[in-house]
Amino acid sequence: MAEKFYAEVIEAIERNVAGLKLSEDKMGLTLADLGVDSLDVMLVLVDVQEKTGITIPEEQADLLKTPAQIIAFLQANA
Repeated sequence: MAEKFYAEVIEAIERNVAGLKLSEDKMGLTLADLGVDSLDVMLVLVDVQEKTGITIPEEQADLLKTPAQIIAFLQANA
């Protein structure tokens, strides 16, 4: 997994979704399966963009369904 952005994504998700603790085995689960609602997804993506300086276009954001996909997108666009 792309270690460069791993911590930023995990921290953003855990900071914006009360009570959620992510582990490596949950990285491939969809955000919906993790209990992340659409508002939380938006907050997570804004947080990630602010922390990394990488813009996630709205049409691309709709395709990022798992924490692993968010990390891969960041790595590809760094």
